[in-house]
Amino acid sequence: MVEQIEPEESVEPLQEFEEPALETPVEPPGTLTARQQELKDKIMAHAAANAIRQRRPTLKTVPKRHLAPLMKDMNAVLSTVQITSIEQTNQYAYSAAVIVTEELGLLQPRQPQRKSTGKPKWKVRLELKIKKLRSDASNLKNMKERKLKNDKIKQYLIRKYWLNTRKIEEALEIVKEQITATARKIERYEARIIQYRQNQLFQSDQRRFYQSLNQTTDTVTIKPVKTATTKFWKELWENNKNYNKNAGWIKEFEGKFSQNKMEQMEITSEMISKRVQKAKNWTLPGSDQLHGFWLKHLISLHGKMAQQFNETLQKGSISEWLTTGRTYLIQKDPAKGAAPGNYRPITCLPTMFKLLTGIIADRIQDYLEEKNILPDEQKGNKRKSRGTKDQLLIDKMILENCKSRKANLHMTWIDYKKAFDSLPHSWIIKCLDAIGISKNVGTFIENMMEHWKTELFVGNESYGLVNIRRGIFQGDSLSPLLFIIAMIPLSTILQKTNLGYQTSKNSHKISHLMYMDDPKLYGKTGTEIQSLTNTVRIFSTDISMEFGLDKCSTVALKKGKIIESEGINMPNGQTIKCHQPEAYKYLGILQLDNIKHEHVKTVVSKEYTQRVRKILKSKLNGGNTIKAINTWAIPVIRYTTGIINWTQAELDNLDRKTRKLMTIHHSLHPRSDVDRLYLPRRSGGRGLLQVKQAVKEEEHALAEYVKQSEEPVLIEVKNQKLLKAQQTKNQYKKTTLQTRADSWHNKTLHGKFLDKIEGKADKEKTWLWLTNGTLKKETEGLILAAQEQAIRTNAIKAKIEKSADVPKCRLCKETDETIDHLLSCCKKIAQTDYKQRHNYVAQMIHWNLCLKYQLPAAKNWWDHKPAKVLENEHAKILWDFRIQTNKVLEHNTPDITVVEKKKVWIIDVAIPGDSRIDEKQQEKLSRYQDLKIELQRLWQKPVQVVPVVSAGIWKQ
Repeated sequence: MVEQIEPEESVEPLQEFEEPALETPVEPPGTLTARQQELKDKIMAHAAANAIRQRRPTLKTVPKRHLAPLMKDMNAVLSTVQITSIEQTNQYAYSAAVIVTEELGLLQPRQPQRKSTGKPKWKVRLELKIKKLRSDASNLKNMKERKLKNDKIKQYLIRKYWLNTRKIEEALEIVKEQITATARKIERYEARIIQYRQNQLFQSDQRRFYQSLNQTTDTVTIKPVKTATTKFWKELWENNKNYNKNAGWIKEFEGKFSQNKMEQMEITSEMISKRVQKAKNWTLPGSDQLHGFWLKHLISLHGKMAQQFNETLQKGSISEWLTTGRTYLIQKDPAKGAAPGNYRPITCLPTMFKLLTGIIADRIQDYLEEKNILPDEQKGNKRKSRGTKDQLLIDKMILENCKSRKANLHMTWIDYKKAFDSLPHSWIIKCLDAIGISKNVGTFIENMMEHWKTELFVGNESYGLVNIRRGIFQGDSLSPLLFIIAMIPLSTILQKTNLGYQTSKNSHKISHLMYMDDPKLYGKTGTEIQSLTNTVRIFSTDISMEFGLDKCSTVALKKGKIIESEGINMPNGQTIKCHQPEAYKYLGILQLDNIKHEHVKTVVSKEYTQRVRKILKSKLNGGNTIKAINTWAIPVIRYTTGIINWTQAELDNLDRKTRKLMTIHHSLHPRSDVDRLYLPRRSGGRGLLQVKQAVKEEEHALAEYVKQSEEPVLIEVKNQKLLKAQQTKNQYKKTTLQTRADSWHNKTLHGKFLDKIEGKADKEKTWLWLTNGTLKKETEGLILAAQEQAIRTNAIKAKIEKSADVPKCRLCKETDETIDHLLSCCKKIAQTDYKQRHNYVAQMIHWNLCLKYQLPAAKNWWDHKPAKVLENEHAKILWDFRIQTNKVLEHNTPDITVVEKKKVWIIDVAIPGDSRIDEKQQEKLSRYQDLKIELQRLWQKPVQVVPVVSAGIWKQ
């Protein structure tokens, strides 16, 4: 399942963000335009008012051409304002955001209201109609059976349903059909609304869309008890604990890094500009209600922020509003109910605080890498690593090596109880000092943690304010790095034991692997694993962290085979039990004495299929459907690549299931081309990621990564030849796509369309409708099937399938019934369907021209009714108008004629078959050549003929 890491946005005004009123600043001399001075006055007035902040609308749909000039003016304005504090910078940035949204005419966010239970008016009207029809049907039935006594109702039915000339049975059937038709109309309207909402949600927030697919209609959301929840988190966070200062291993840890020293940190405007580019534009902001977009684009504030951040670092003090967050409690496992401990805290922090801590995190990370302080065993938050994939590859190598060598191996999985929420602040400060973090950064972090507090929320309901005296925030980039630094001593201690598993006599000893708070220990004997586990326990106790013993486990292998084990006894009398015969889920992969390949394949395949099915059942359009499969379903399989041994047949089977599901949901024609399905949309395909290709690409990428790694354990992975690839990922991808494109092009039927348009059409524009991806998936699939000659016309049945059917067109009976013939050549529908299609194209062009020249036009092009003549001071537009000339001309009635002051445009529309685009274009140019010459002579203006030629397959 996709975990929710961001709560839904709320427009509730925040009360806790209160800054002192800004003093009127002394403004340095500057040159501003009248427009810029007006904007400045508005910003100054808003900043001085210091109103309660509300979340501003996002600018996702605002065209760049409208936004860019306004942001340029804003930067010019803010560069002339004297700002003396970080509070003022934040206030002016927020005020600028308010003024920009107002200048753009965006609606202000509305206050939260109770969800309306009322139905839309159209639905109420249609339901009332159904109710009335059902009443009429009942009365007609009673009238037929002579049970209706009310003469007034009888007369009403006779008048309404013409019962003087119509039988009651006939009227009753009409009413029944009207009821069915109206009910279907409601369903159709509701489906259209769902389609619109789902596509809008997918475009704006894919994570929330996927969460909506996972929600079931019978799910009842039960909020945790407020008092019990607040008490639980207060006891956890406000219970300040210290580490054991007398622990002997601490001095050894300090001595190891005593020679390292990080230089005093100074923040520059370049560092701010670089870091702010990583910020997401519109994620949920903290109490300052300032989205990342504004700090990213108000570049005139970057220099001021650098100066103020440096002042904060030098003084070591920090304003309380910067360290106050909003923590949303997200339920982990619905099956465990509303217990307070069954919630994950995700904190939204002020955007400027996240920017500052992000810059500090980058500098600390640079220092850790420069001094080689981070242990290889820890892959959490590590740059240029594959994270969990590294650990799973190493773990797989150890397990397979043990089996092949028939060696002894003992393993323990350690789980911490609320690891991120129970880490003592004093231990974090101690570790920062021990590894040589600069004094100004260390002092800042210490003061920052002293002021940490957060307001708990479940949904939009506040559960109270909690001080954080233990644990870390889960909402900025610095916090996970602080946790990793606090765990560095554990790796140092375990390395010093000189215990662990060896893949060969001269190989590196592997005592443990760690990803964030998930250590796994390896030993050759029971004594070794007992010693390693006890070492981890002592370390954890000394820093006031506890094992979650119900989730810890151990297993023993002798000569490569699993054996019974009594577990590992702890000093408090508890035991880490042997996890047998059940498998243990380590970083998402089930394992015990070996990885449970078949079980994982079953689980993963089922999850993948369920996700594909949910996506196809949704109302997403064609482009979004493919994108959703690629980004939500395919990663389920891709994560297991290199760890799980997939066979070619299993991957092919998953691809077949995908295509079958697409066919069942009418997204793919059963006879459509398979190669084309997996080609990029810009090349005429549908852009679906093939499961087999996704797995192979990842295998090549992993092999390339391991080959280039200089880490000793990953070198052993390479030597064990777990990954076999002869090409790079890019080489494999390029070769595969080229082979697929060639295969499609060389097919007699499916590749016929490509042959027809070769050298005759602009391929980029030809596939524009595919790259836009706005058609329904059913329509998209049908159009592609038509292009591929996959629809069973009479000609296909007779000549390809060798049936007894006559190949001639069933309408005109003259020519073979091919797709090209039906789309543009059949005489029987030339004056009906073809003419309507032609008129729609011309109508759209006329509508756009009316907008261009500011002439009357409907709101939508499909509602536009072209007038014969439209004229104003800019231009005159003639619609299907016979041009009067001195000479008799055969072709003198173009579809549209545009007469400007200095030029005339003759526009004529044609929609031929794909193979006759060039031919039709030349025909149009030739047809109106005489008219062009005559108009140039009569009107004394240059004339240009513009043939608008489109392929036969066209979507209204």
